[in-house]
Order: sequence, then C-alpha cells, then structure tokens
Amino acid sequence: MQTLSHSEEQVMAALWACQTPATRREIAAHLPAECRWADSTLLNFLLRLEKKSFVRCEKDKNKNLYYPLVRHTTYCAAVSQQHLQTLYGGDLRAMVRVLADTGRISYADVERLLRFLGEYQAENPEYDYE
Repeated sequence: MQTLSHSEEQVMAALWACQTPATRREIAAHLPAECRWADSTLLNFLLRLEKKSFVRCEKDKNKNLYYPLVRHTTYCAAVSQQHLQTLYGGDLRAMVRVLADTGRISYADVERLLRFLGEYQAENPEYDYE
C-alpha cells in the first residue's frame, strides 16, 4: 500500500471522520486547525488521493461526494507495519523501548498496554504467542 504525505493523511483522517459520502465542506470541517487550507488546496489533495485510489469521487447535482476506498484500520496497520520494519527491523519491543526511554509514552501508558495485551491474549487463546 502506498504511503501518503502528512497532508494527505490529514485529509483522509477528516474523510474517515465524516459520514460517507462527504462533501468537500464536510471534509474541511473535520480538518485540524493547522490544516485549514484554501478550497483549491483541499480539492488538489482530494484529486491526488483519487489518483492513488484512496478516494472515489461521484458527482451529485452540483456537488462532488467523496468516498474513502481504504479503511482507516487497513491504512494504519499497513503504515505501522512498514515503519516498524523500516525503523526497528520488525522488533516491536525495540519500538516500545525507544518510546518509553524518550518519554514519548508514560509509565501509565505502559501499564495500560500491559493490561490490554493480557486482555487480548485472554480473548484470543488460539493465537500463536511465540
């Protein structure tokens, strides 16, 4: 799966936050404050996303409706896996250690993660926990 630029990711996050299909105005309303671009800029990003097959655009009378073609979880999983491989050689423990050692996650975050992993393991006993 192609990775997106930071701005393209912001547009996709805004689209995922909308009821679909969404108009350009609805997408713009879900953008963070630092991404309040001119209409033409947002339309340009939407066109790029359409060319990358992340978005489908359909005409409805005098407006365009945008549909996400990639699910949020699908994109997040693919990008996270790619970063994990590229930056940490696939070692999830190394990533968590860097985040903890640099203060990017707190001790409370680590405790929540441990609880989550215990619950996940209990809910999925058939999973291979090598």
